[in-house]
This record gives sequence, C-alpha cells and structure tokens, in this order.
Amino acid sequence: MKRGAYFFRIGAFSLINDAVERGLRAEFPDLAWRVVDVERDIVRGSAGLLLRAHVEAAFRYGPRIVAQRQPPRDFFPRLNVVGRAIHQWVEREVDPARTALVFQTQSLFDARREGVPHFLYSDHTYLANRRYAQPRPLLPVPRGWLEMERTLYRRATVNFVSSEFAAASVREDYAVPAERVECVFSGQNVPLSASSASRNPAAILFVGVDWERKGGPELLAAFRAVRAARPEAELWIVGCSPAIHEPGVRVVGRVAPERVADFYREAAVFCLPSRMDPSASVIGEAALHGLPVVATPVGGNAERVRDGETGFLRAPESLAPALLELLADGTRREQMGAAAREFASARFTWDAVCRRMADRIRAELSA
Repeated sequence: MKRGAYFFRIGAFSLINDAVERGLRAEFPDLAWRVVDVERDIVRGSAGLLLRAHVEAAFRYGPRIVAQRQPPRDFFPRLNVVGRAIHQWVEREVDPARTALVFQTQSLFDARREGVPHFLYSDHTYLANRRYAQPRPLLPVPRGWLEMERTLYRRATVNFVSSEFAAASVREDYAVPAERVECVFSGQNVPLSASSASRNPAAILFVGVDWERKGGPELLAAFRAVRAARPEAELWIVGCSPAIHEPGVRVVGRVAPERVADFYREAAVFCLPSRMDPSASVIGEAALHGLPVVATPVGGNAERVRDGETGFLRAPESLAPALLELLADGTRREQMGAAAREFASARFTWDAVCRRMADRIRAELSA
C-alpha cells in the first residue's frame, strides 16, 4: 500500500498550484497524493463555517471589500475561524503513520501535522512588504495570524521560495536558519508560443494584471518619451485594461494564456517597471520566448534579468533610454533575447523548479 502525501493549496494561486502539483506527482509516483483546496474542501465543506467566514471577513475587511470590490473569499486565509478549521481538519484527516509528507503552496495558512515532514513553497512573506523602497501599508491581520506565519516558517522542514528576495525575508524577518530556506525560483504560466508570426520591431510589451503595482503609469510616461523619438513605436498592454486612449497604445486586456504567449512571440521588447514584485513569472516567460527585458530592480526582478546581458535593470526615470536603445538595434535585441532564453531555460521552468524541490525533499526524507 502506497504511503500518502498531502498537497494543500488555495484556489487563487491556481496556475502555480497546478504546475507544482503535476511536477511533484511526476517526481514522486510512489506516493498516493491527495490534493486539498483549503477554500473548496474545508471552508465550503461546511455551511456553518462558510457563514462564519463571511461574517468575520465583513467585520475585519468590510471597507476594503466594498472600496476595492474584492470578494470576501480573498480574505478567508487571514481569518481566525478559518485557521482553526484548517488545524482541526489536518489533525483529523492526516495520519502521521501513513503519511510521508505534507506540502503546501503559499504561507497564508498552516497545514502542518506534528510528526510529518512539512514543505512549503511561497513567493512572498507578510513582512517582506516592508523591504521595498516605497512599501504599501501592511494589510491588517487578526491577532495571532502573524505568529502563525512565523511558526509555520520556523517549523517547516524546508521553506522553498521563488526568489532570493523572499529567502532573505524568511531568514532575517522571521529568524529561520539558512539551511532550512532554499530558493528554487518559479516557472512559466503560459505555454511556449508556436506562432510563426514575425516580430514587430517597434512593439514594447507589458503583461500584468495590476497596472499600478506593476509600474504601468511609469511605463506609460517612458513610452511617451520613446514615441516622441520614434513615432512608429507601439505599447501593447496585456492582462489589464487601464483607461488609456492615445496614439501607439494598444490595450488588449485579459486573454487566454495561449494568446499571451503569442504576444511574447510577436513583440520586440518586454518591459515590467514594477513598484513591488516578489518574483514576476512574466519576466521568465518573456525570456523563454527570446525577448530582452527592461525591468526595475525591485523584489525578485533583479534575479530574473542579467543587466546588460539579457536586458536592462533601470529605475523608472531611466526606462526610456533603455527602451530606445533596444528598439534602435535589432542585432542587440536578438543577442539579448538569445541569452535570455538560455538563462531562463535553466532556471525558470516548472520542470526545473520541481526537480530542485524534489531533490531536496528526497534528501530530507532520507535523512
């Protein structure tokens, strides 16, 4: 009889969840995996718990829910009632004698079971938000939630993270020994494009859902300067729909992953001037499609661009010169794009990420 393994997830992290789950199943086919979605299987599994979660979410985050039009479920992992329910579920369902390991994505909840090796994969920490040059106010959390997060990191067998930026926060902000923190990076969430279309040598591509946080306004300001020097330049905005109506700007909005891949294949340069970004997967995706990248050196961005080799790391006020340099030199773009593809292929694919995690998990289980 196969030993069990639990994979805890929460729906909002779905693309990464699916990729990591597939990768770990492939790496550990001898384990009987059970996937538990905290929202679907625990919170929504009980009408009473779901009601209490909505009530607590409205009490704690009502103004934010209304002002930002966020659904209450976005706040479920930060609620005391949900945290207690997860703990009770784990105690009831996870048998240490029959379970080889527990794995969870994100650190918004604690699915640990005493006596079972526990592995965590996350892209950020709560306190890492203080590490940016212009940090946003921290989202208020209930008393005890931050202690839950701190205990989760400290007691995990290994904390896998998607950037050295996040790794530094786990080590320094939460006092976790360095040997229990490992950066494995993150993979691509869109397929490689099979498009045969040629690149538009004047097209700058932006991909992101959060226009403000991803530095959209800064990019638009830089694009205006680019357009003044090169009237043929275009800016393609994919993933969000800011109200922009001016020459050269194409607002695409949300599209299927396959179509996003086509935009990577058809653009000349990728730009992501994030204000905050723990580990932007879109940078790796652009690089895998052979695009040179211009990004701000914040969060995990600096680990995904080799300045001067696979693209440029620049402050917002210096975006325009970097973009103009690349648009003016097709040979440079091709060289940087080829270097970006080689760099990303070794680090920023889910196969590579899951292989690194599996190697460490095997070593820990053997020990």
